[in-house]
Amino acid sequence: KRKIKAVIDRNLGSGGAVHPLLKSSSKDFFERSEKTWRPTIVLLLGSVLSETLSPEQDKAAYLDDCMILAEIVEIMHTSTVIHDTVLEDFDSLEKGNPAHMIYSSSVAGNKISILAGDFLLARASVLLSSIRNTQVVEIMAGALEAIMRGQMGLHRPSEPFTTRNYLRTVEDRTSKLLESGCLCAALVAGHSVDSEVALAAREAGRSMGTAYQITRDMLVTEGNYEKLWKKINKCVDLGEDVEFDKYELNEPLQRASCLIYVLENDEEMRAQVESEGGFKNVEQLLSAREAIESQDAVGVMRGRAHEYGREAVSALERLPACEARDALSLLAHYLVNPTQKRLQRSNYKEGSYVEPVVDAHDKKSRMWGTQLAKAKKSA
Repeated sequence: KRKIKAVIDRNLGSGGAVHPLLKSSSKDFFERSEKTWRPTIVLLLGSVLSETLSPEQDKAAYLDDCMILAEIVEIMHTSTVIHDTVLEDFDSLEKGNPAHMIYSSSVAGNKISILAGDFLLARASVLLSSIRNTQVVEIMAGALEAIMRGQMGLHRPSEPFTTRNYLRTVEDRTSKLLESGCLCAALVAGHSVDSEVALAAREAGRSMGTAYQITRDMLVTEGNYEKLWKKINKCVDLGEDVEFDKYELNEPLQRASCLIYVLENDEEMRAQVESEGGFKNVEQLLSAREAIESQDAVGVMRGRAHEYGREAVSALERLPACEARDALSLLAHYLVNPTQKRLQRSNYKEGSYVEPVVDAHDKKSRMWGTQLAKAKKSA
C-alpha cells in the first residue's frame, strides 16, 4: 500500500499546487471503505511469475513494471467509481462524492466528477506508455472499452434479463480489467499470450473478478431492498400510505442477479417487469422478493460465485508454488464470503483483522424471512 501511494503521489503530484479535487480523489483511492484488493492481486501474481523469469531477466525491473500495472488497474477502477457518482436529476446531494460536497451543487459536482475521472484515465494512459509494450497498451485499452460497455449494460440494459447476460455484464465491468492486468503481468515476464502461464494468469484474474462482483452485487441489491424496507416500515408505523417513485422501486433491478434468476423461471413476472420497464408498485416488488426466497435464488447465485472462486484457485495451481500463490488462493476465498468482511477496511485495527460483532448479512436474512409477509400485507 505504501509503495502504491508513493507512485500515486509521484504521478498525480502532491503539495499545495494540486487541485483540491485531485487531492480528494487520491484520498478516496486509499481510504474507501473497501481495501485495495485489485492491485494486491496483480502484485501477488507478479511475485508468483517472478519465479518463472530467466537468469538474464532483471527481477527488480519486472516487479517495478508489475507495480505500474497494479496502479493502472486501480486508477482505471477508481475512475469508474468517480464516474458512477455522477448524480441523476432525482438523486440527493448526499449520494454524491467530494466534488458535490466542495461545490454544494449537483451540476458543478457532476462536471468536476467527469473531469476527475477522465483525468485519472489520462494518467493511466501515460503510465501504460512507460511500460513500452504495445501489446500491453492494446490489452488494457480493450479492458477500458469493456468497462464502459459493462457500465452501460448495468445502468441502461438493452438486452433481456437473463443470467447469461448478467454474467457477461459482470465480466465486462469488473472481470476484464483484472483479467487484463494479470495477463499483462505474464506478458511483461516474457510469456506469450497463448502460453500456459499467460492463460492461467488471465483465467485466475477473470474468475476472481467475477466471483467478487457476483457476491458484491448481492450485497448492493440487499442494501437497496433494505432502504425500501425501512421506508415501508416507517409508513406502516405512522399509518401512512406507502408511496415510492419509479426510481426507488427499480433500484434493486440494476444489480439483482437473484431477481434475474427468478425472472428466468417465472414467465409471468418476467413479462410484467419487461413490459412495465420495472416494478409498477410495492406489491410487485415484494412479490419478487418472496419469489427470491422461495426459489433459493440467493443460494443459487452464491453457488455460482463459489464456482468462479474454485476456478480461480484451480488456475493458480498451474503456476509455481510459493507463498504469494498461497496468498492469492486465500484471497479468492475472501472474495466470495457472503459479507466480504475481510475486504472491509473498518474490520482491521493496526493492520490485523478483527471479527465484526454483528454479521449484517445474517441480520438482514432474518429480517426478510420473518417480516416479509407483514410487509406484503401492508403494501
